[in-house]
Amino acid sequence: MNLNKKSTVIYLCLIFSLLTACSYREFEDSLKQELNHDEDMHVNEAIVPEQPAEDEEDDGLFFIGDTIARGGVEYTLNDVHISKNINEVGLDKEEFNSLGYPLVNDDGSINDNHQLVTVDVTIKNINYTDYELRTNPDLERDKPNLFIESLIGFKDDLEDPNGPFTIELSYFSHHAPFDQNLGKDYRQFLLGHGEEVEVTVGWLVPIDQLNEEPLYYLNGSEGRAEDQQYFYIISEGEIVYRD
Repeated sequence: MNLNKKSTVIYLCLIFSLLTACSYREFEDSLKQELNHDEDMHVNEAIVPEQPAEDEEDDGLFFIGDTIARGGVEYTLNDVHISKNINEVGLDKEEFNSLGYPLVNDDGSINDNHQLVTVDVTIKNINYTDYELRTNPDLERDKPNLFIESLIGFKDDLEDPNGPFTIELSYFSHHAPFDQNLGKDYRQFLLGHGEEVEVTVGWLVPIDQLNEEPLYYLNGSEGRAEDQQYFYIISEGEIVYRD
């Protein structure tokens, strides 16, 4: 190849490289703009209802004694407790140690301006089957795997335009073993069709908010915020009951 041909090839390669770089830079800028646009467009559509629900699938509020039916699973709220000491509801400090919660003292008392909120719930599996059990014929288990509804939230936090902001559970009575999947399966439990189980779920909650704001136990927290349902459990530090 003579010198002129070599120069032409080098020149063409340089032009191609510049065009490719420009194209990639334009693509990258476009992608960043799209991501920023999506962030700017985020709107929290969660709205906590004001009126009591009329049936199990209603969009209204639910209370102690009520049942929410959703996705083939029923949740019945049996009771709510507010405790200054985990011993008041018969819980073991080791459960909180294993999850890394330093707020519980050796005598069971709770420090740092928090209190323990627990709910007693009956869960019944009507006909829910998880995806893995439906699609994997070689699966060793024969019962559906469920995730406990694990979130509570205060009204203002749930409806915050940048939210919803929630509180993750601190305790679940029927959790998977701590050493199973490095603790990532803590919220999971097995429940066959037609079976029901009574469980306790707990959260460590700031006292100031607890004494001033309405608090709700969420159902359907894995789905869209606007589709969630709510057990109304505490108002200004007092347990709420249906009128």
